Amino acid sequence: MRIEAIDVLSGQEAALRAPVGTREEVYRERVDEPLRPFWEPMMRYMPESIAARGDGALSGTALLGFYGPDGDAGEGIGALAKFEEAGSFASCVGALEGAAEGLAPEEHGVEVERVAFSLVLANPLVPDLTQRNRGYTGFGGMMGYAAVLAWPDGYNLPRLPSISVHELHHNVRLAFEPWTTATTVGQYVVLEGLAEAFAAEAVGEELLGPWPNALSEGELEEVRPMFRDALEVSGFDEIRGYIFGDWAASRMGYAPRGLPDFAGYAMGYRIVREYLDRSGRTAAEATYVPWREIVDGSRYL
Repeated sequence: MRIEAIDVLSGQEAALRAPVGTREEVYRERVDEPLRPFWEPMMRYMPESIAARGDGALSGTALLGFYGPDGDAGEGIGALAKFEEAGSFASCVGALEGAAEGLAPEEHGVEVERVAFSLVLANPLVPDLTQRNRGYTGFGGMMGYAAVLAWPDGYNLPRLPSISVHELHHNVRLAFEPWTTATTVGQYVVLEGLAEAFAAEAVGEELLGPWPNALSEGELEEVRPMFRDALEVSGFDEIRGYIFGDWAASRMGYAPRGLPDFAGYAMGYRIVREYLDRSGRTAAEATYVPWREIVDGSRYL
């Protein structure tokens, strides 16, 4: 599995440094077009009311939370300098190359020839980014692509390699156990839990983000019966509520279920950790184990 690094940070900087009347053109050429195969298909998953506003590349990347050419140039350039000072892009790519070697999908009969990766400066005005995600997030469900968006700060800069590995893992796991219309809550929580467990192995558990530990032990106990009963629930709008919690219901168009923020991430991580402890397998090895076997082997639900 080959990692193809696509540098759009330099494109964002070039757009912000360009004369005002040319910034959009530079942005389209240096940011939008290199990532078109990534963002364009994702527009299909946007609610219709949002996707209707996406009439071109700039709209697509803006809806994904990219820092655009209409942002404050000084502010954006200053944020990009933090990535440069921390060596973030190179660190993420290096972590991904090591993770690709550790996952070795070809040895398990799983075909993932290449994953293109980009680190992108995010728009800090997106409320969910800063209020719930500590200034960073990622996308790894589009086969062949992984991206991390961040508004850099002292918390998320050291964690960017970890979330990058998490998103790469999604590519491999979904090649092994593909996403279909029949995908269930159980499959989704294991997908997220495995990605976090593998990132912990690859980069260090202390560098995981806020999601796997979003729930206390008491909260996990409280919601455990809900997940036990919902393991076979399918349908994209149904299962998302179990992963993200009630806060995103109105934004994503699903019914709230009385779940706290990122409940599915925390539940998935706990299930996978229990499975790994009981089985003696690594997260890399468990990547190629069916979700039901992981849930049953965890004995947590």
